[in-house]
Amino acid sequence: MGYYFRAGGYTTIVLVVLGLVLLVTAAQFIRQATPRRLAFMRALSLAYVLFTFGGIATNTTVVLWAVVRAHQPGQPYDLDMLMQGLGEAITPAGIGLTLLGIVWVMIAVGVRRAHDTEA
Repeated sequence: MGYYFRAGGYTTIVLVVLGLVLLVTAAQFIRQATPRRLAFMRALSLAYVLFTFGGIATNTTVVLWAVVRAHQPGQPYDLDMLMQGLGEAITPAGIGLTLLGIVWVMIAVGVRRAHDTEA
């Protein structure tokens, strides 16, 4: 798992920290659903998605730059390096979208519970 975080770069740290904030807020939402808390989670979720895609874009840029920089004139590009690098570049998607999926399941539970108490 340590390699997974190193592979994703600095963005994975941001995603984990924001993901923990979202998880805590979602847990609070399950206990007490309020429109204000839901609005906060929606806005933070959007920022979270943008950080996820920003991390993928940044990582992909670094990989492509490294492959081109390591390229020797007259030689084929290093396909193994490119494949490994792109695999590492999409790491933020794995972390970000998985955590966000868990958060939105928790939000769904909170919304359901809020509607059960109103009936």
